[in-house]
Parts: sequence; C-alpha cells; structure tokens
Amino acid sequence: MKHREFWMRAASLIVAVGALGIYQANALQWQRAEEANQLAMQRAQEHNAAAQQAVFDTAADYQDGTYAGSGEGFGGTVSVEVTVSEGKLADIAVTAANGEDAAYLDRAKQIIDRMLAAQSAEVDTISGATFSSTGIKTAVQQALEGAKK
Repeated sequence: MKHREFWMRAASLIVAVGALGIYQANALQWQRAEEANQLAMQRAQEHNAAAQQAVFDTAADYQDGTYAGSGEGFGGTVSVEVTVSEGKLADIAVTAANGEDAAYLDRAKQIIDRMLAAQSAEVDTISGATFSSTGIKTAVQQALEGAKK
C-alpha cells in the first residue's frame, strides 16, 4: 500500500512537471510570436508613414491649375480634367467617355474618391469596372504629368 501511494504521487509529480515544461515551451513560443508581431507592426507603421510622406511630397510637386488627360477605357477614350490647388489634387472630373457603358462608368468613377483621398493616381482599380476605371486612372496620370513642377 505504501509503495502504491508513493508511485501514485511520483506519477502525479512527473505529470505536473511535464505539464509545466510544455506550458513554458509554449509560453516562450507565444512570446517570440508576439515580439515578431510587434516588430512587423512597427515596420508596417514606418512604411505607411514613409508612404504618406511620399504622397505629401509628390502632391507638393504639382503646380496649381486645371490639367487634361485621356486614357483608354472599356469602350474607348476617357477624358478627365484634374484640378490642383495648393499643390494637392482638389478635383477630378470625367469630361468625356462617349464609348463607355453608363453602368460601368458610374461604378468606375468610384476610383476618383480613392485618388483624391490618396492624393495620387496610384490606387487599385475598381472591381467590376476594371477597364473603365483603368481608363480614368490613366487619364489622371497623364494629366498629373502636365501638373508636375
């Protein structure tokens, strides 16, 4: 009986020590993963800050005025007017898109808000109106080439 109780306690102690060892190994893994996540987040924040500064610096390189550009959309040429005020993109208007399907063009015009928010023509196209939004994007890029100082 004494031996049985001893072995039961010894087995319990071994199980407890093993569980603590496994917990410690996992805790170290979790800590390393957390440190890696924090480092990745810091790098992403630094990258975003640099990208925002680059957008600001690029926008400051534009001369005030209204500039025209054109690009090929789904149904033909898309023409735009880009207004720059205080070195920033102030307005983008589609002035002609005669060959474009009205539904696709309306959807593609969502890219204008994206470009104004980013202060750049370097934004993703609109899904479901890829060619039409690419035409607007290309036209804005062309117009901004004329706006560079």
